[in-house]
Amino acid sequence: MSTFDFSYGDDDPFDEEDLHALINAFERGGPEAYFDVSSLEDIALHYFETGRIEDSLTVIDKILARQPFCSYTWLRRGILMGNLGHLEDAQQAFEKSLSLNPADSEVLLNLGITLDMMGHHQEALNYFYDAIRVDPLNDDAHFYIGYAMIRAENFPDAAAALETCIKMNPEHPEAWFELGYCYDILGDLTGCLDAYDHQIDLDPYSCEVWFNKAVVLARMGRMEDALRCYDLTLDIDPDFVPAYYNRGNILSILERYDEALACYQEVIERKGEDAPAYCNMALVMAERGDHQASIRLYQKASRLDPNLSEAWNGLGREYMLQERYRLAAKAHTRAAELNPRSSEYWYSKADAEMRAGYTRKALRSFKKMTELEPQSHHVWMRYASALSVNKKLQEACTAYEHALHLQPKYAATWYHYSGVLFMLGQIEPCLDALRESFALDPTYVDVFIEQCPTEVYHHPLFRECIDEHS
Repeated sequence: MSTFDFSYGDDDPFDEEDLHALINAFERGGPEAYFDVSSLEDIALHYFETGRIEDSLTVIDKILARQPFCSYTWLRRGILMGNLGHLEDAQQAFEKSLSLNPADSEVLLNLGITLDMMGHHQEALNYFYDAIRVDPLNDDAHFYIGYAMIRAENFPDAAAALETCIKMNPEHPEAWFELGYCYDILGDLTGCLDAYDHQIDLDPYSCEVWFNKAVVLARMGRMEDALRCYDLTLDIDPDFVPAYYNRGNILSILERYDEALACYQEVIERKGEDAPAYCNMALVMAERGDHQASIRLYQKASRLDPNLSEAWNGLGREYMLQERYRLAAKAHTRAAELNPRSSEYWYSKADAEMRAGYTRKALRSFKKMTELEPQSHHVWMRYASALSVNKKLQEACTAYEHALHLQPKYAATWYHYSGVLFMLGQIEPCLDALRESFALDPTYVDVFIEQCPTEVYHHPLFRECIDEHS
């Protein structure tokens, strides 16, 4: 269903020749020309169906001048205003129509749609529910309730409303598509594909449905099936650029690199210089082992769009591989600034800073990671290590203890914790931590023997600890 539409339901419509004659007479006529209301309705409908919305509105206003209390004509005026984008005028027309006929479900529905487009979502939802109370079989009202619930991210209720719509009208033009989206979010990928297949049966030339189906198939690991769906998307609309991106990504996963690059090149040919396309090409070149080409493409992407965090992150990765740690730290810092909620970016930034010798900066980056991922044992381990390098031993102890609270059976944490305790002069707690690490993973006995100073190795308490686990 289009957002705003109307049909007169004329039982005795003009044939094409008569309608042509009527339109010609209307357009030739002067101010004195008279047409009855029925003829004006046919003229308005013709203008609407041929896209002459403003001309249709002029005719509707002529009808209202004669019949100002006709609810249905005010409904039509609201529909025309909605199509022209004059939402406040549309709202006023629908409210006038509703005042004349409070029990018209179509008026309630269209008023709800208008308010929803104006951002008054709860008020719109109330009108959709009113439409159902007046007409429980109004499938469009259930559809728009589902659509409103999707926007509110209430996907279980959205799915329920859309399922009701489909029970009433299995051939609803949009409900299967939105239901497929709901099932996708809810994790029911099989149901999602089934819904998209129903939508394809109704509209086999919808590139959006084929595209969404391909996305779901790819997430299910059905890459070849996903590729076929992307191909069908592009057969329907060769300018549907997102399909080239995603098709290229799948081909890259399948190590069909030349075909992947061709997809990204298609994006550039159709859109012009495109930073995300160059970024994806850089990924492919890195997979092929051509890291210099990858760096050039990431640099090009970041010049085209300095705010593309993926380009800076990729550039940082490439610099890390070449052990150009200062450049890597700079690139990863930019990525983290652009996307400060990405723990991956902060980790890469911290790692590069540690390797570049920027230990204080690394410490701040690892601390940021503990805020982003407070339940990550690995993050607390890295933060504790950075604190230790910066000689903040008591804080390092606290961080290791936090890591142990999250994962108490991890030998490496106990081992490194023991080292910090030793540097703090806490020998008995150090020995307890060592024993825990040796018990969890006996290979740490050999690690300790190899790493500890001679005087520690020969210390009676440490010798006893070693002997216990040898």
